[in-house]
Amino acid sequence: MLLPSLIMSFLRGSRRLRIAGVTVLVLALGALSTIGTNAGALARTHPLLPPHEPHSNYRLANVDKVLAAINAARSVQEGLGPLHFDTARFVTLSVSEQVFVLSNLERTTRGLYPAMAMLTRLDSIAAAAARRDQDPTDNGKGFSSIWSSAPSSLGQYSFFADFGWMYDDGPPPQYIFRNIDCTKIGQAGCWGHRDNILSNPLKGWRGCPSELVTGTGFALRTSDGPSLAQIFEVACTTQAKTAAFTWPFAVSYLHIPASQAGLR
Repeated sequence: MLLPSLIMSFLRGSRRLRIAGVTVLVLALGALSTIGTNAGALARTHPLLPPHEPHSNYRLANVDKVLAAINAARSVQEGLGPLHFDTARFVTLSVSEQVFVLSNLERTTRGLYPAMAMLTRLDSIAAAAARRDQDPTDNGKGFSSIWSSAPSSLGQYSFFADFGWMYDDGPPPQYIFRNIDCTKIGQAGCWGHRDNILSNPLKGWRGCPSELVTGTGFALRTSDGPSLAQIFEVACTTQAKTAAFTWPFAVSYLHIPASQAGLR
């Protein structure tokens, strides 16, 4: 299957990444099942946090089963278990809310604290950036931000973005996504999206009692196709409590187990 041109970028020191369309061989789901079975033999969990990265990009075997590929990559690369949430309820969320949930689960299942809320102000910034196919920015306040497009005809927009940001963001060979700031091993842009999702901005923070917060945006029709964006910031705790969509609500609504919720 020939996917349309895709573009993905992240902002941290004004670096951008770009993805080109590639030919993808759609394999039977059994191939993923085999990968999962072999991965189960891993001796222990070894989550990779910046500056440590996967050794290579993970091949997406079936473009109709992106969540299965995410879980397979987690198992093969890090010995991590699958993401657990109520998939029937997940599809009732907006794409922006889905991005929030997935990026948080990628954090909490590796022992990091979650972003506690989607703030309306940051959502507006991210939505505007998605419409422009750009990284969201907030006058220098954002700790990090990321952006991606997704195949227009396949749906699963949030899953495609998460897979590209987390598991196909390194040096060649690159399979679905193309990172133009990572054309060879050792370049600064390699795994930039992944590093931003798994960042630790509260380390060494001084100031008001604070939490990680985020804003996410989605635009279905842009010049680059469906477009997704996310920005992370540190905010005083009181701001997160007034948000319309919070992580504790998502955990409850999606029946996310305590072992993956990252809440105390």
